[in-house]
Amino acid sequence: MLTCTFGFGQVSPEDIIVVYDSINPKGKVLLKSEMSKNLDSINIHLLEDKKIELLTKKDSLLISKEIIGRWNLNSIKTSNGKPYNLQVFEKIELTNDGIFNILDNEEIISGKWEISKGELILNYNEPQCQIKDKALLKILPKEQIESLTYSSNFLNIRKIDNTNIEFMHFLPENIENIDEMFYVLVLSNYVKTE
Repeated sequence: MLTCTFGFGQVSPEDIIVVYDSINPKGKVLLKSEMSKNLDSINIHLLEDKKIELLTKKDSLLISKEIIGRWNLNSIKTSNGKPYNLQVFEKIELTNDGIFNILDNEEIISGKWEISKGELILNYNEPQCQIKDKALLKILPKEQIESLTYSSNFLNIRKIDNTNIEFMHFLPENIENIDEMFYVLVLSNYVKTE
């Protein structure tokens, strides 16, 4: 007597991504499980899943208690520990009454802060522009300046305790070729000062 057992593997619906573009108007199926897990090369289709996976799991009330204080920038590195040149604020103070003050290039920026789902949300008192060079701002068209101006900022918290905060920044690489584009996870670490 001969017995045979057959098993058919089934792909989980959560593992499937269908991508529609000009090359594949009917869609191309990608499997998340076959994509790179390297945090220095995050596939554009995995970005949101990675962000959710890496965000702190602490609740907003606990984060709100731990985040109160003065924080100084300690380091900026990729996930594998290599130094990275990223413009972030040098110091931030977060108070019990929901006010923040940022020291950025000798300029003090203020506003209100809140915590929501692992993110520190900064709502500025005055709109901020990505370009700080006053001479350049004078020659740029008004529409371009408006497109570079923002009134709030969202900082993704990876880790936090009473002495350290680690923010996540997902930065695009190879943006000139959308098919080859990926994201690098850069971590800015702040240390609490007394």
